[in-house]
Amino acid sequence: MNIESIKEKLHGSSIYHSEENILGHKSVIGYEKKFKWSWLATQLNTFIVVTDFGDKEIDEDLIERHLTESFKFSKQNYTGWPRGLQSGLGVISILISTNVSDKAKDYCVKLKSGKKWAGFSIPVVHNPKTKETFQFENNPVWGRIYYPHFKKLINNLK
Repeated sequence: MNIESIKEKLHGSSIYHSEENILGHKSVIGYEKKFKWSWLATQLNTFIVVTDFGDKEIDEDLIERHLTESFKFSKQNYTGWPRGLQSGLGVISILISTNVSDKAKDYCVKLKSGKKWAGFSIPVVHNPKTKETFQFENNPVWGRIYYPHFKKLINNLK
């Protein structure tokens, strides 16, 4: 998983994407809008924000700052129905680095990022050197209907 392969996979999945700069690093941002009856007739707007940090250490603080900036970018560029009125916003924040702390791995696996009003922040870290990806293992209660879709989006980028 790297920026170029992610751009190709987003394009191959017909997911709109652009290149941006998040926290001073090259990033690619994908955007998908879906409506499903199985989601209790809601529209889900998902932003996939991927940033390559090279060999910079990924720790909990960097994940939280990336989540904050990614959610801020997503809210500014969101054009769907008003959040909360049969519409939700999901932000998948993927940080790539060859230097990932154990606490960062745990943060992603245990999905410590919390929830937002009619929104979800999903942290993911990937180490291209070891080819390991750390993401949530269990679907939380809040927003449970969307998490299989988030997992599928993440796994399709690997």
